[in-house]
Amino acid sequence: MRNYRHLRWYAAARGPLCVLAVGCSLFSMAEVIDRIVATVNRHAILQSEWDEAVAFECLMNDRPLQEMTTADRTQTLDRLIDQELIAEQMSGSSFVPATADQVVARVQELRQTVPSWKSEAGWQSALATYGLSEEDVEERTAVQVNLSRYLDQRFRPQIHIERRAMEEYYRQKLLPEMTASGWPTKPFDEVATKIEQLLIEQRMSELQDDWVRSLRLQADIQRR
Repeated sequence: MRNYRHLRWYAAARGPLCVLAVGCSLFSMAEVIDRIVATVNRHAILQSEWDEAVAFECLMNDRPLQEMTTADRTQTLDRLIDQELIAEQMSGSSFVPATADQVVARVQELRQTVPSWKSEAGWQSALATYGLSEEDVEERTAVQVNLSRYLDQRFRPQIHIERRAMEEYYRQKLLPEMTASGWPTKPFDEVATKIEQLLIEQRMSELQDDWVRSLRLQADIQRR
């Protein structure tokens, strides 16, 4: 399964040689017809890109493709639109994309999450099941890695969690959960660091959601 709309994410990690290779591939495949399913500020999202993203998400969640509903696929398209909006912001910033080695290392980490993927035969079987190549997975992983890095750099420095908020979370949420689950109750100081990280992640998610919503309001988004 191949598409070319999102290769700029991957080419940024690969460098000039990859850009040249992508250009040659585009030229040689010029006769291939692909349907546009959405445009974001006049940048096209193709049917093949949507299909590949659906397959990749199913692979990562170990979910059969046939279980994907129309609503599930629409949510994947929404994520592709958000990725395009963020990519526009990234292109005008000083963000440095992940290197090819970092992307490959991340793919190797992902392979450790499913026992059958650890063997080469098991991994190739999984790719074939979802109609993906190793390059497809590297490209989609590069998108995820770069998105995560960019959003982290943009929002994490803004966040400071006060001790009072951490203690409130401990009293009102964590302690009741530990008691209800029958887990040994741990003192606040032992879990303070984990609580802080959890609250940082929650705040980052809120900031990111608000930011992406504002980008959507300003953007010209068309679905076809």
